[in-house]
Amino acid sequence: MTEFIGVVKIGGAEGNRIEPLMSEIADRAAAGEKWVVVHGASGIMDRLCRERGVEIRMITSPSGYRSRFVGEAERAIFEEAAMTYGAAVKSALEKLGVRAEQMKPRASGVKAKRKDVLRENVNGRMRVVRGNYSGTVTGVEGSAVIGALNGGIVPVLPPLGYDAESSLDINIDGDRLSASVSNAIRAGVLIILSNVPGLMKDVNSPESLISSGTLREWEALEHYAKGNMKRKLVACKEALEGGAPKVYLADGRSEAPIERALRGEATCLTR
Repeated sequence: MTEFIGVVKIGGAEGNRIEPLMSEIADRAAAGEKWVVVHGASGIMDRLCRERGVEIRMITSPSGYRSRFVGEAERAIFEEAAMTYGAAVKSALEKLGVRAEQMKPRASGVKAKRKDVLRENVNGRMRVVRGNYSGTVTGVEGSAVIGALNGGIVPVLPPLGYDAESSLDINIDGDRLSASVSNAIRAGVLIILSNVPGLMKDVNSPESLISSGTLREWEALEHYAKGNMKRKLVACKEALEGGAPKVYLADGRSEAPIERALRGEATCLTR
């Protein structure tokens, strides 16, 4: 029997229910499957910022990508938020009898490079913003994650990467991290969950779901990606180009979201 390894990315927005996914992972782990959970932290980050009087600042790049500005003060709050959310994931799995481990960047081998300077589009004008403490994934050394999987553990990875230049754990995009992890451990499937059924031609019409697509059709697929879906599609492309056989964009709000994705209730992307 071929060993099954999967990576699933769950968002960190407020209102996300993690229990259905954790229950499904527990059942699948009991059946012999191996899963890695990558998660976000946006909801807890927003709450902590509000509680501490820290401005929540979002920046739109000239190419239309929206991201969080993370200054020096926000970096520490984001790390706290990420580890808090990951602890909740770990606890939910352990209550179901699953061994899980929160893996910070230096333990999981997630490397990143800080982007100190960002470019912001403000009313059609480009502005330079300095002092940013977020960055991009530069690589994942998968041996520690594979070792945990082989030990019967579900690794839980936060949206953080270790930046050697600053010696800090910095905020990185969780979707793109999940793609890098998937490629590093040669996972058989990557599932990116959000609060929509997948990539849709009309964001207000679930019936317009695009059920499948390939790299050859990417320009057409990008045409339909709006808002946060733009970055998720970037992550899908990186995963496929790195060797992932299949990537799913699926709805994380339902019961058994992995099963529903694998049986076709999602957007399935292949090379």
